[in-house]
Amino acid sequence: MKIAELLEELDLSLDDVRWFLAVRETERLLALKDTPLEITRLLWSGALERDLYDMEERFLAEQGEALARGRRDQTAVRQILAEVVRARAGRYAGRQADP
Repeated sequence: MKIAELLEELDLSLDDVRWFLAVRETERLLALKDTPLEITRLLWSGALERDLYDMEERFLAEQGEALARGRRDQTAVRQILAEVVRARAGRYAGRQADP
């Protein structure tokens, strides 16, 4: 099964994957809150920009390639996509709390 088929089966869009990756990136940056110089270096060097550019497409390509080459089985990819589903649910749950 291809990654696109799994996304369709789970009714996931690129936007859902982008949201999931943004959540992960936020968690990574918040983990650096005690080292502001490291955050500054990420911003200054352009590393953060590189990490964010087309992040969802790169992520899906990596998952698809790992699946196709047998480095990751369908169960493992489904587990990762289940995290995307949970992140999407959290995204929309947060919207309901807004006025």
